[in-house]
Amino acid sequence: MRAAVAHNSAKWIGGLRRRILMALLMLTGLARWRVLAGGGAVMATMLFATVSPAWAAVELSVTPSLPSNVTVGQTGLAASIQVTNASTATQSTGNVTLTELNLVPACGATTPTVGTGDCPTADADPGVFTVPSPPTGTGEAGTACAGTTFTISGVDSSTGQVTFTPIGGSVVLTPPGTADAICRIDFTINVSGEPTHNAGTAGANSVQTAALGYGLGQSEVDASTGDGSGYSLTTVTKAQPGITAAATTTGEVGAPITDTATLAPASPAGPTPTGSITFNLYQSATCSTTPVFSSTVTVASGPGSYPSGSFKPTSSGTYHWTASYSGDASNAGATTPCVDSTETTTVTPTSTVTPAKPTLATTASAPVAVGGAISDSGVLAGGSDPTGTIEFGLFGPSNPTCSGAPIFTSTAKVGGDGTYSSGPFTPAVAGTYDFRALYTGDAGNTAVESACGAANESVVVSPATSTPVISSVRQSVRRWRAGKSLARISSAKPPVGTTFSFTLNTAAKVGFAFTAKLAGRKVKHDRCVAQTRSNRHKPSCTRIVTAGRLSFTGHAGTNRVSFDGRISPTKKLAAGTYALVVTATDSSGKATSKQLRFTIVK
Repeated sequence: MRAAVAHNSAKWIGGLRRRILMALLMLTGLARWRVLAGGGAVMATMLFATVSPAWAAVELSVTPSLPSNVTVGQTGLAASIQVTNASTATQSTGNVTLTELNLVPACGATTPTVGTGDCPTADADPGVFTVPSPPTGTGEAGTACAGTTFTISGVDSSTGQVTFTPIGGSVVLTPPGTADAICRIDFTINVSGEPTHNAGTAGANSVQTAALGYGLGQSEVDASTGDGSGYSLTTVTKAQPGITAAATTTGEVGAPITDTATLAPASPAGPTPTGSITFNLYQSATCSTTPVFSSTVTVASGPGSYPSGSFKPTSSGTYHWTASYSGDASNAGATTPCVDSTETTTVTPTSTVTPAKPTLATTASAPVAVGGAISDSGVLAGGSDPTGTIEFGLFGPSNPTCSGAPIFTSTAKVGGDGTYSSGPFTPAVAGTYDFRALYTGDAGNTAVESACGAANESVVVSPATSTPVISSVRQSVRRWRAGKSLARISSAKPPVGTTFSFTLNTAAKVGFAFTAKLAGRKVKHDRCVAQTRSNRHKPSCTRIVTAGRLSFTGHAGTNRVSFDGRISPTKKLAAGTYALVVTATDSSGKATSKQLRFTIVK
């Protein structure tokens, strides 16, 4: 049922102000008055004469008329807007020229903005209705604007307000009650979307919206102006796409079954549907229990076919699918019925087929020190298109029977024969760790598991090592005379010559290298060599030579080496200035060095 309400905003605001002023003037008994209404303003001319107890107002009645019930996607629907001269005496005896006629096709409020007839911004729903191109309307026969073409153009894009402009002249409304006191303009509309603001009450998937009409006119009696507005209600229902589905009709325990939904366009065709389709699979005939499987896919391409994910039933029986389209802002949701003939899958026990017996050869990673990562890998071979997973478990340290729960697990998805790897694990404690791998099997392949404690599944994790650090390298005296004793780690005896000391953070092999700077001659390729008879005229240079080396086993903490110049039982350093390079090297070859200088005198 169409609801149409016409009211006069001039009565609300302008008329009220005019009449209050009129009453005040009349009560004075001192003047006759004249009221001019122009854009809502009131002007009074004071004349000392007899008062006449009458008033006049230019008033319009505006009635928009859209279909009372529409569906998103409908096009070419008949609509109209009517404006009537409803002026009161003395304006009721003259014509009114229509100067403005506006329409907001969809608004969530029935009360327009005063003075413009526009929809309040907070209730605006632009784009719900559109006018087909070219956007024009035609004056209805038998009215003041019969045969006149009106252009329909935008006024306010934020609310969707449009204005009707006559082509070739003005529309004149004769006095109220006469044949041409009314102008009715016919036009067509398309329903392009669902409103978001409700102007009334509506059912599911529907919203009621208001069309707001507004007119402004000027009297030919005294050029005063007046306006009017009105509204009608329209219920807009979402487009209704169709959905059908067809599932796997029969299957076996352990074999995958699926469903496929087909989303059909709404009729009439609405906006392209978006949203999602959710598939649910039930073992009950009422689809009222918790589904044994669910799968959701995105509607990315509008109408079309959308397959579900696959499910492998673990027991035989009758399964029932449902496919539910979620709907979106302009499209209503839809669901296939439970126990639909095309949505039923009968699952029978697995056929008697001898499953393949694949093998699983596993190999753990190489030994590492604490802080390094370890992992496992398995080669699955001899399967019959195997699926399922390989589950890797790690036990330890020192748990060769793999008792209790694993300290680390990792799962690899199987898709045929091939090599599959676990994720990495970083142990924090030294010891022996054991991996164990299990292929879970599937309907066509038996499960297989690697043995715990197998040599190729054990990883030795050694204690963490660190690079030796030399610090506090010192000597007891820097200038000393050579003696006869060999270098040795000192205990309590005072040193002969000097005592070198250094500190290690860990046990390491320690090397002493004694180097000296000697005079030389620069020869080809800028090499600095010892002076000979043949090169004595070459430019001089300084060369660094290693006079000798010593090695010790150093321990963590402070180490002291007594040294009086001997680097072997038969060789000692000559008097001179030397550099001592102390190098500490661990078992993995990591090394650091420090240096000091000393002088041997005769």
